[in-house]
Amino acid sequence: MAFLIKNETKASLGLRILPNILACAIGLGAAYLLDWTTTDLVWSLWLSSLVLGYTTILSAVGGGAYVAVRAMRNRDFNKKHLVPAIIGGTLIGLFFFGFFSIHFGGFHAVHSVFLSHFFPVEDLPDDGFGQAFMNPPLLWVLVFRHLMRPYGIFLVPALIAERNHVFKPLIGACAAVRNESLMSDASGNRNIGKKGNREFIGDAMGRPYVNVVRMHLLISIFIAWQKPKKKISTGLRTTYTYCLSTSSARKEAEQ
Repeated sequence: MAFLIKNETKASLGLRILPNILACAIGLGAAYLLDWTTTDLVWSLWLSSLVLGYTTILSAVGGGAYVAVRAMRNRDFNKKHLVPAIIGGTLIGLFFFGFFSIHFGGFHAVHSVFLSHFFPVEDLPDDGFGQAFMNPPLLWVLVFRHLMRPYGIFLVPALIAERNHVFKPLIGACAAVRNESLMSDASGNRNIGKKGNREFIGDAMGRPYVNVVRMHLLISIFIAWQKPKKKISTGLRTTYTYCLSTSSARKEAEQ
C-alpha cells in the first residue's frame, strides 16, 4: 500500500512539473529558432516582469471583486449596505490598481533607461521608456509599439512558469467562496480575517517585486557574460537559467 501511494505521489508530481518543462522547451525553442541575442533575452525578461506583475495585480483585484459580488448576493446580506459596499469596493480596487501602476510601472520605466544604454533596441528611444515615467497608459502604448511583437512570445513560457503565483489570488478567492469563509454575515459586515485575506490576496503585492529582483540579477549576469549583439550559442543556457530560476517547479516539488 505504501509503495502504491509513493508511486501515485511521484506520478502526480510529474504531472504538476510537466508545464514547467513545457515552459523551458518553449523558451529554448524561441531563442534557438529566432536566433536571439543577449539583447533579445534581456528585453524579453523586462517585458515578462512588467506583464506578469500587472497580471498578478489584476488577479488580486479580480479575486476581491468576485468575493465581494458573491457576498452581496448572499441572502443574508443586508441590502441597505449594497450601495456603500459597491462604492467602497470600487474605490479600494481602483486605488490598489492605480498605486501599483504608478509605482511598479514607474520603476520599469526608469529601469528601461539603463537597459537601453547597455542593450539598445532598434527604433527604441535612447532613454528607453523614460518619457512614460509616472504615466502607465503611455508606458503600455510604447511597450506594445516596440516590444510586444518581437518579444511577446516569451510571455507564454513566463506565464506558464509563474502560473502558481500569478493566478494565486483569483484561485484563492474562488476557493474561499466555495468554503463560504468570506461570506457576509446577517448584519452586512464581512467575516474576513487575516487568514481569509491571505487566502485570496496571497503575495500579490510582493511577488511582482520578487520577479524584478530576479530580473536584475539575471540581467547583471548577461551584462558581464557577453556583448549585447553577440549571437547566443550560450543564450540557450541563459534562457534555461531563467526557467530554472522560477519557483513554480520548486513549489510543486514541495507539495
